[in-house]
Amino acid sequence: MRSGQIHVEANDAAVRLQVAAAVVRRHAGGLRYHPQTGVATSPSAELRQALHHLRESLTPLPALVEAFTREDAAGDSPAVAPREVVEGPPRLQVLAEALRSALEALEGVLAHPERAPLDAPYGLGSPQRPHPGALATWVADRAEALARELATQAVLRANLTVPTAEARRTTR
Repeated sequence: MRSGQIHVEANDAAVRLQVAAAVVRRHAGGLRYHPQTGVATSPSAELRQALHHLRESLTPLPALVEAFTREDAAGDSPAVAPREVVEGPPRLQVLAEALRSALEALEGVLAHPERAPLDAPYGLGSPQRPHPGALATWVADRAEALARELATQAVLRANLTVPTAEARRTTR
């Protein structure tokens, strides 16, 4: 995979993450959850599709991180790269794992809403897990953070591999 192609794919993945995160964030406020009465809003088809797109967007990420790492090892980026570029691949892996964990938690809560006995606000009847709307907001936050980092890496790396006018003059 060529260096420029990697940057384009990374930027496209970041855009897909941002679009899906916006849908999740928009639907987060509409999720109802009241364990004592059993009231739980079923997620809309649009929300389910956005969650599916977020999960799918995690699939090509290891290949992009590996390509960034190979790019660094091959010397496609300068010897003295900015700290953001050097720390980028590990940060992308951490952010992807955080998104994956949040997705699993949200999907679990949406698939199996909790039912608790009615017994005082802080007794045994208190919810044992976060509200699905809060979890959806966490998923959106983590997806947006991953998208920002992915776009940042794509732009920084693309700018580092573009030869400057002075470098072009010296190679002629």
